[in-house]
Amino acid sequence: MIRLEASRQGIKLPACGAAVLAGLDYGRETALKNQALQRFWKHHELPGRPEGLVVSPRPRHYRTTSKRRCRTWAKAGGQGQKNAPMRIYIADEGSELLEPREHAVIFAALEGQLSGTAFLPLARAMNFIIIRGSYEEFMVIFNLQKLDRDLNRLLLKAVERLRNLEVNVVAAFLFLDPGRSPYYLENDRPRGAFPIKKLFGPERFRLRLGADVFAIPPTSFSQVNESILPLLLEKVLAMTAGEARERLLDLYCGYGLFAISLRGRYREIIAVDAADGSIRAGHDMLSRLQGGARIHFRTAAINRDSLARALPPPLHRAAGVEDVILDPPRRGADGAVIRSIARRRPGRVLHLFCASEEIPGALAHWRQCGYHVRRVAALDMFPGTPQLETLVLLSPA
Repeated sequence: MIRLEASRQGIKLPACGAAVLAGLDYGRETALKNQALQRFWKHHELPGRPEGLVVSPRPRHYRTTSKRRCRTWAKAGGQGQKNAPMRIYIADEGSELLEPREHAVIFAALEGQLSGTAFLPLARAMNFIIIRGSYEEFMVIFNLQKLDRDLNRLLLKAVERLRNLEVNVVAAFLFLDPGRSPYYLENDRPRGAFPIKKLFGPERFRLRLGADVFAIPPTSFSQVNESILPLLLEKVLAMTAGEARERLLDLYCGYGLFAISLRGRYREIIAVDAADGSIRAGHDMLSRLQGGARIHFRTAAINRDSLARALPPPLHRAAGVEDVILDPPRRGADGAVIRSIARRRPGRVLHLFCASEEIPGALAHWRQCGYHVRRVAALDMFPGTPQLETLVLLSPA
């Protein structure tokens, strides 16, 4: 829809790449997104009307997670002049405009080292190099196909290079992926078999949001645009405003962003996620909190069968005493999960979407379950790209 709207306005976009809007003035980009969102809603005949787009405080250089995929050495060799440094990274076109400048320093230092002949074996074994963290603290993950004594020696030299940089690299990790998965962190591995090893530094990075300081493992999901998180929480708080309610179900809770931030609104919060490390991080934070809801973090996959086991019986004492927030990954929540939630008859459901193409199908499922759209709010979580983060508030008819 973005490309169609751009064509209507005579705006020429790059033919490929994720950051197709990164070359535009940000005011023009947000106007284009606003118009495209309205057309998308009308085209799919969706209920409700999207509110004005919430713009990002950092329109560029905002991504707190970035990666470089390593070329096979055979493909990297032979490019450019004979004595020129070999480029071994593949980056999305325009990604340097979206990543913090500190990331560029880290990638350049590692590429300069791995391009040397002595580091050829390590470069061949490297799948990805990933940077995670906040705008103040950076963690580097080396995703390798294999590891032996010689590779370990070279890896430790690369790590030492990181520790001598002027940017604040607080930790480094090794992640083994023998299958060379296309995912830069293999997210299909069975729970409990996550092959990550700390090379130095703390096991979690710190994210400060208001009075709360979250400690997040490098393998946990966290939103890539730290700058807009206060505005996201502001929207979530506005959509859940009102008298204190009995219970909140926070599904796909990650490290507990919503559960912790909304603790003053509910007497009890059940937070569920499939990632053990994220659940442990949320649980560990509870010891530092005072007052608010009783929060229970539980590890479980989010599907129709597991929800019945992971969640307590629904509250039936009064209508609408239970609310639900669900923030699924990009592939969305399937119809069985939506039906399972709807059978509990929560008073309010706040469904977050990071992929617009998932919205029409999900809203159709909610409508079939007797839930109507009350508010729609979109945030520019991903400036420079066509994607938006969309919050949809629903309640029973």
